Amino acid sequence: MDKSSYLSKSDFIENGAKAGYFQWLSSKGTNYTCYEQYASGLSKIDIYNNKIEDIRIVIYALQRPFTFMYFFWTILVFVIHKFNFRKPIMRLILYHFLLRSLGNVIDKLGELFRFYYTNEILYEGDVILKSRCKTNEMHPLKWLLTRQVCSILWYVGEIIGDWYPLLRTHAVVRNNKSIWIVYITCAIFNFSKVALIILHLSLSAGRLYNKDGALDNKKMDVFYSNYFIIQLVIIYTSFFYDVAVYIVLKRAMFHKDQYRMGFLKKFKSLSEYRMLISAFVSAIFLPIISFTYIAKYYFENHENMHGLNFDFDETRKMVTSVQYYMIFIDQILLTRYRNESSVTNSNSNSRSNNYSGGNNSSYNKPYLSLSKQQISTTTSDTLRNDTMEIENTFNIGNTNMNNPNYTNNNPKSNYYLNLMGNGNTNNYNYNYNYNNINNNSNYKIKSNPWE
Repeated sequence: MDKSSYLSKSDFIENGAKAGYFQWLSSKGTNYTCYEQYASGLSKIDIYNNKIEDIRIVIYALQRPFTFMYFFWTILVFVIHKFNFRKPIMRLILYHFLLRSLGNVIDKLGELFRFYYTNEILYEGDVILKSRCKTNEMHPLKWLLTRQVCSILWYVGEIIGDWYPLLRTHAVVRNNKSIWIVYITCAIFNFSKVALIILHLSLSAGRLYNKDGALDNKKMDVFYSNYFIIQLVIIYTSFFYDVAVYIVLKRAMFHKDQYRMGFLKKFKSLSEYRMLISAFVSAIFLPIISFTYIAKYYFENHENMHGLNFDFDETRKMVTSVQYYMIFIDQILLTRYRNESSVTNSNSNSRSNNYSGGNNSSYNKPYLSLSKQQISTTTSDTLRNDTMEIENTFNIGNTNMNNPNYTNNNPKSNYYLNLMGNGNTNNYNYNYNYNNINNNSNYKIKSNPWE
């Protein structure tokens, strides 16, 4: 290796020397001798491979937004909504994507600091058995970037995504007193993630190494014990949050026709059942994750066994990712349902406008029932995207009939009809004309204010 490319001894913090925070960030290790041993063994090919690896890391980092697991889902929703970022839901999805993908970019760039030359010390109790060199220990600057900065970006992005069920619920049941439980569970869920951010910030990059120049394993054990406890709390609070959203939506939007629907049809038609999926997945894997975290805590604190690998992080990530997939699935199914409803209503209006004849009572009686059912069905989709118009035409023989006090006695239906243009659920004027068809029942369902 060319001597001119050697690091100087001043780049290292050795023998427990006192150093400031920024000195730790710019340092290259805690053992200069370890670096010399590593550098002397490098061939010319190894040197070029290291440079190629640096270039590869930068390129891969720039690709991270496009390889982010929610990237294509995000683009699909953007296309469906025609990139209309005036909608709060669109902005929520955008901020969720930007923050988390930016965290992934910085996390990958942290690999540029993959070398940090330190001591690795093996202890038996408090007695040092052996000391050896380690070249790939945690760099303080890498800790700052990948554990602290990235944690802020990742978890703030997640918190924004976590507001989706709350906003959807608020848009539907804002007048329902039971929504307070959704606010409380969401706040606890979000605070558990804030606690995780605080935990990462509490361990300074300048306090990772002990006076022997080795990574402080005791300090790291305490850190990761707290980390896994908070992660477990996050999963539990997520479960209770999902259940709260489901219960509140179900109570607000329940009607008897749901009993006759299978689960798949409920999943496609009703948002509350889509929200239930993440709670269901959490309930399945909570016992497994809970057992591993409790076992890890027991062996480390009671048996003093710190080398056991209880890593089930892939399972944890799978459980926590479901709720974010539901955001995109919910938006796609809402759009599909809106389009189907528009076609159905258009066909119904066409049949109504083309109908003429003598005594139409036998036709209009089931049509009146159908209209009420359409209103119940379309408004029961709690989280619709667009304004929908329902036009009803009632034609009966050679009479005029005015009923100003038609009252829907179902309180749930009254709530659904409050979503309509004038919010009047009690008074309906039905004008029946023998010869002419009058479309005088035009209900306009308000678009969701949270989209």
